[in-house]
Amino acid sequence: MTTNRFRLNRALLCCVLLGGAASAAAGAPDATAELAVIIDDLGYNLARGQRVIALPGPLTVAVLPFTPNAARLAELAAAAGKDVILHQPMQANDELRAEPGTLTTAMSEHELRRHLVLSLAEVPHAVGVSNHTGSLLTTQRGAMLSLMAEVHARGLFFLDSRTTADTVARDVAEASGVPALRRDVFLDNQLDALSIAAEFERAVAIARRQGHAVLIAHPHDLSLAFLESALPALAARGVAQIRLTHLINTLSPSAPPVPPQARVSLRTTPAL
Repeated sequence: MTTNRFRLNRALLCCVLLGGAASAAAGAPDATAELAVIIDDLGYNLARGQRVIALPGPLTVAVLPFTPNAARLAELAAAAGKDVILHQPMQANDELRAEPGTLTTAMSEHELRRHLVLSLAEVPHAVGVSNHTGSLLTTQRGAMLSLMAEVHARGLFFLDSRTTADTVARDVAEASGVPALRRDVFLDNQLDALSIAAEFERAVAIARRQGHAVLIAHPHDLSLAFLESALPALAARGVAQIRLTHLINTLSPSAPPVPPQARVSLRTTPAL
């Protein structure tokens, strides 16, 4: 525990030094830089989920369906003013560990849409959908067309977690009229303090360069401890922490909700 705390403190110092150096090199902080923070994989551990919800700023919680605390954490997050999205499990190239409710390439269009509806019922207040795993399914254009038909019909947006470089999810979403974004940085693919600090700085640099960045983290103790310290310092660095829905509305304004009577199925065949 003492070693981890020392590493975290050292990483935070590194973060501050890197941030200060970047600001000095670039001149005055860019007040238009925006960072949207999403915490994935909520639903199993109640205490850890509550710690996520207590993080400062307007972050987004991505809740796994069919987990013991999915509905409760979604309710708590919404009550705390956080954006809630469904973190929908999708088939990966490595099928060693599939979450409950995983969408697969073996499902027909009807089955994909029905299973998505069942997942949405597990996560109240969801305003969007992101993929959990999905390194296989998000490469299948037919399956993504079926999925996005239901996402569009319900007036939701889609966040592509980009678990593979071959994903077509965002492209299909936009072609289907679904407001969509993609992940820019995973904070904690490498779960050590220095890597986490470096990835956070990379997200800030992307936000400065392109005006915004989407950062996904996970509810690990090390990640949460880092964010508890780093997020309150963003404003002083000229970076605005924003809601994911704000970024969606700014970059990809959604069309008016589709009336129920107009919700017809896209007659596409999922790629099997």
